[in-house]
Amino acid sequence: MRARLIVETGAASPQLSDLSPKETIRLGRNSKNDIVLDDPHASRWHAQIYSDGQKWYIRDLGTTNGTKVNGVRIQEPTVLENHHVIGIGDTRLRFTLDSSTVGTAELPALAVEGKTTEARNTKAERKNKGKVVVPSSSDLSQTILHADELTVLLQFMTASLSETTPHGLVALALTTVLRQTQANVAGFLSLDADEPEFRLVLPAQAEVDTQLSRKLTQRVLQDKRAVWLGASRMHELESDSLVGFRDAIGIPLCVSPLVSTGGLAASSMSETLLQPEPLGALHVYKSSRPFTEREVRFCEVLAGCLASTLHVLRARRALEADNTRLRDHAAGPCDILIGDSPAMKLLRQQIAQFARLPCTVLITGESGVGKELVAISLHRQSLRREGPLVTLNCGAIPATLVEAELFGHKKGAFTGAEDDRPGAFVRADQGTLFLDEIGDMPLLDQVKLLRVLETKSLRQVGGDEEVKVDVRILAATNRDLKREIQEGRFRKDLFFRLGTTIYVPPLRERPEDIPALVEHFLARLAVEYRRRVSLSSAALDWLQSYTWPGNVRQLRSVLETAVATTDGPVISVRHLDRLLLDEMPSSAPEQLPTLNLDDLEARAIRQALAQTGGNNTQAARLLGIHRDTLISKMKKFGIERKM
Repeated sequence: MRARLIVETGAASPQLSDLSPKETIRLGRNSKNDIVLDDPHASRWHAQIYSDGQKWYIRDLGTTNGTKVNGVRIQEPTVLENHHVIGIGDTRLRFTLDSSTVGTAELPALAVEGKTTEARNTKAERKNKGKVVVPSSSDLSQTILHADELTVLLQFMTASLSETTPHGLVALALTTVLRQTQANVAGFLSLDADEPEFRLVLPAQAEVDTQLSRKLTQRVLQDKRAVWLGASRMHELESDSLVGFRDAIGIPLCVSPLVSTGGLAASSMSETLLQPEPLGALHVYKSSRPFTEREVRFCEVLAGCLASTLHVLRARRALEADNTRLRDHAAGPCDILIGDSPAMKLLRQQIAQFARLPCTVLITGESGVGKELVAISLHRQSLRREGPLVTLNCGAIPATLVEAELFGHKKGAFTGAEDDRPGAFVRADQGTLFLDEIGDMPLLDQVKLLRVLETKSLRQVGGDEEVKVDVRILAATNRDLKREIQEGRFRKDLFFRLGTTIYVPPLRERPEDIPALVEHFLARLAVEYRRRVSLSSAALDWLQSYTWPGNVRQLRSVLETAVATTDGPVISVRHLDRLLLDEMPSSAPEQLPTLNLDDLEARAIRQALAQTGGNNTQAARLLGIHRDTLISKMKKFGIERKM
């Protein structure tokens, strides 16, 4: 009866042994053992396996840590049966039996007499030199996951449901790999072309000293499959990052094209689209001994689980961010830039130029010109478009809560902090964070923001741990930041860190865009109010000659009020004249009276509150602004809610 021992986990040599019923097989740390265990929990002479001609037995040699069979510590010689698992410290060996002389899938026929298993393995390694090792059907039993490995994977998948950020999910996967394979280093390197790269190395103490091998990553991308170097092929890459390690594995994290395209039929997709989309590469390095095929197989399966979960998490976070933005701007203009004037064409060119770059962008322009729409366009055309776009209005947050909104807080960090809450940076991880009205941010918070931009890490309010984030920053302001710097209200170093500037022209500089904007807004209002109205030609000329101190936002608000208050199907000049506070423009735009924007906003707010009976939410919707912004402006102008 032939028997075999296969090392499934742990450090042992040889990894596969054919057992003879005429010999006693010794296991332990001493190099004179038949199976040498490189395990600190194993004794020098730990156990023996022998046969009485009918059955096989294992005997513990009185060791301190003991020997286990199928997880149960043995006290006396114990019978070994087919597929029993022997446990010595962290090492697991599977015992298999076969009574036939013909090779099977479970136990292939023995090699030519005189050649040991180790020699056969060495020959196979030479044959496959430089290639990815793929288990054959005869080795299937050695690579199919067993119950303990399936349990670990199940635990990983269950725990991954609680992770809310890509960083946390990847950290969970790397921790699982380290524990299961006893590797020295496990790392993840994003293959996203956008910078900065998302990179994570565990354990934490290895992050400073270990650089993930870019040559191994390139091989993974080239081969489009797992690369297992093995001890005999480590020198082939000539990578400084792998010096000191005996073995290394690189595995691409690929998402099925049917998943990433929303389930399109394969027949409708080109061959290029059917190629898997790599999200990143998993690196696993070991210095104590080479990996076993079972460990490589485990890493491959876990990488597949991680890729799918990571893709779903990114999609979910992007959807949540979009839903939040839609709720905040339900009555606002749709997320597109309208107009074909030379100024708008130049703006679109700048957006296309900077969208795919990793640089921070500062969007400047007057209030109401559509700076947030520019931010949305930059995000949607960027390489981070699959990630979330999180918007934070710095001017609408109380000064005492800016830090908590940006970086998040721990439970009990301050009065009212009843639970842990992630900040805008964490919610925007792997995506874009749009800081609107950054000129209104307090100086102290500007210092903390600058630190995050430089270190790519933050600390939550009430927290002690540094949290890594990978976020692209877009900022906007209607203030003159250079003047703010001179007057000591904005930090010069933060201004320089904001980088590239995009200027959004006011509506009075592009009156030729007004007809397209009017058509666009009236079409949307027809759906919202369930009535279609048009604009007389005289009224359109009137709008084009107006100065529009409130820009596009004011134009939309005027049109919405006209649609809501006009009885007939046509909006005439007299309706607009009444809505624009009797500021009838002359035929020459340059002769128009100059209006004070604060007075105009205050009057518009009072009128909206009067029309809605003092309802802040409805008034904000009527004005096309967020409710928090309306309340902030009411406090600024001293407007009471009850009219």
